[in-house]
Amino acid sequence: MRERRSSNVQAVLWALFVGGGLALAVAMSLVPSAHTAPEAPAAQAQAAAGPAAGAEAPSAAGDWAGFASARDVMVRAEDVAELTGAMTLEEGQDNEEVTTESGERATVRYVWCEEDGLTEKDADEQGAAAPAQDHSALFELTIPAGRTYYPWIRVWWQDSCGDSIIITCTREGGPAHEFVVQGSTHQRWHWLPVAGDAGVDLAEGPWRLTVRNREDGARLSRVLFCTRSYRRYKPETPEG
Repeated sequence: MRERRSSNVQAVLWALFVGGGLALAVAMSLVPSAHTAPEAPAAQAQAAAGPAAGAEAPSAAGDWAGFASARDVMVRAEDVAELTGAMTLEEGQDNEEVTTESGERATVRYVWCEEDGLTEKDADEQGAAAPAQDHSALFELTIPAGRTYYPWIRVWWQDSCGDSIIITCTREGGPAHEFVVQGSTHQRWHWLPVAGDAGVDLAEGPWRLTVRNREDGARLSRVLFCTRSYRRYKPETPEG
């Protein structure tokens, strides 16, 4: 009798176990997977319409690189393509607070014209800011997307007679964009805007950037073509 009761209890427990497992399996099948969640109506409409105007679809790798077609462009002094006249590429110390990972004061490379050879007679005839010949550094860059850019330069001014420089952007078959950049902060690396509040429109493709000496002692280490307006952004570090 006891054996029959024990057998009945085991059968009931087994039935409960199997029924519970089936119920759990059914419940799990009804939970939507995080990988197959249905799209919201807005997302479905966007997918059907394709990418928004002016935007590129993200890559298959999911890194959204397609949306970075208008990234900032940095031009570094050490990448100079050609030096003319007395313009040279040098290296010196950065600001005191700019240090390496080991805590040592960082160095910075820059183009500059220590002395352009302008004599006092030349200065009287041409004006103190007119060089006797072309002293310049030429850089080549590629603009990834045609749009408005807001260029900055990182400079070091020697004194009140060496605190300006000329920046020119040229493209084959297009007009030249030339800017005279001046400042009053001396003996310190800092960023200055190049263009006015409206920025400068640059077409996609190869460009030539020329840095010309205007006053002896002016140093330039970086030119940043920024996609953010001057009101929205100002670079603070040596790399922007």
